[in-house]
Amino acid sequence: MLNFSEEPSLFVSPSHEIISYNAHLETMIKWFNPQSLQKGQLITAYKLPVKSEKYHQLFEEIISGKKVDTTVPSLTQASTIQYRIKGQALYSSQGIIQGALFSFNHIGHPSALSDEIANLKHYFESIIAEAHEGILFLQDDLSVLYYNEAILKQSVYENIHLLKQGNNILDIVSEKDKEQTEFLLKLALSGKMIDREVPISGINGQTHWFRIKLFPIKNQRDKMIGIAILSLDVSQKKKLELALHESEIRFKNIIENTPIALAVLDKNFQVIQLNSVAEELLGYTSQELIGTDLRSIIYCSYFDDRESSPFFENSDAFFTNLTSERFISTINKAGELVTVDITINAYRFNTNKTIVIAARDVRVLLKQEEKLQLHSELFRKIAWQQSHEVRKPLANIMGITNLLLESGSSSSMNMYLEYLKEATVELDIIIKNIVDQTYLTQGE
Repeated sequence: MLNFSEEPSLFVSPSHEIISYNAHLETMIKWFNPQSLQKGQLITAYKLPVKSEKYHQLFEEIISGKKVDTTVPSLTQASTIQYRIKGQALYSSQGIIQGALFSFNHIGHPSALSDEIANLKHYFESIIAEAHEGILFLQDDLSVLYYNEAILKQSVYENIHLLKQGNNILDIVSEKDKEQTEFLLKLALSGKMIDREVPISGINGQTHWFRIKLFPIKNQRDKMIGIAILSLDVSQKKKLELALHESEIRFKNIIENTPIALAVLDKNFQVIQLNSVAEELLGYTSQELIGTDLRSIIYCSYFDDRESSPFFENSDAFFTNLTSERFISTINKAGELVTVDITINAYRFNTNKTIVIAARDVRVLLKQEEKLQLHSELFRKIAWQQSHEVRKPLANIMGITNLLLESGSSSSMNMYLEYLKEATVELDIIIKNIVDQTYLTQGE
């Protein structure tokens, strides 16, 4: 009987269990419920076109033996959408009530429902059109269903002219990006939500970065019907991140290749980086000290003064001043007492407050001082040799040359003697300059 009715019809038991319904009712219920009707289930587990309270009121009237014929607003509360509900009780041949029979008939303006759908479509398209993100809808076969203007402005694909409804999205992306795109789409089709930044090869050969969000779209029966894709060009942001990363790498390389012990700390004096010279000085590896408060190893009264003062936390002056405190004693990992010369320099690096501590082993400084003294002694010895031992025979040569010139030798011999005299005088000047430069280097 229900299947012959032109109206959505429903028959429920006195305990609200679904006994029977027709195809028209099944179609109507889909507008209000994601799950399909099932016989034997409670009708109260589903949303009806009217509120639950109204349904129970009508049901009680029908079970009490009354016939119902009333008009009520739909669940959407829209004044143009109403339902005429008819209801009556059905009895067995013995006069026992079997349940309540309902019929629902949508009334009002003939185009009311179509108008509501059209309005919703208009709202949807307006929101999509004004979005600054590129929006693309694909069907489950990866064919294009809908896209907005923003995705055309963002797109860097050379095949963008193929972005038309019905075309496969994989025919639009470049060969370089096809494998990546297909991988992400398959993940979305498997039901996963994706949010990541991906590189895309542009027409000009440059790499553009996009933040891509993919959402699987399912129907009311939880069946996959397509994919929604949101894209936002984040190339400038990504370039900044890469530049910061590269600067950090260069900074770490400089620290590592510096020939003195360096430790990089955060504002809480926890170790961020330790170079190999510092590892050798303290006897610890970087892995052992990363994240450790360096004050537990190297004590400096400067730390306490700064930490106890609001000036340390609230002022950037600390991060621009160079501070030095010489000859700090510390204990290395082997338990040996080590005296170091400490220099502290603090500043901002990539917006983070950073402290760099340079430490030089005093033992190394003493060895360098000894080498300098040896070099100084050697310079003095060379200067003395140049001043006395070298110039003595030169002075003898100059004296003999003068005697020969005064003895009245032949004119040809005098010419050679004059050449010899000029050469010895020039050599004497050179030796004197060398001696003067040696003493000047030594600060004497």
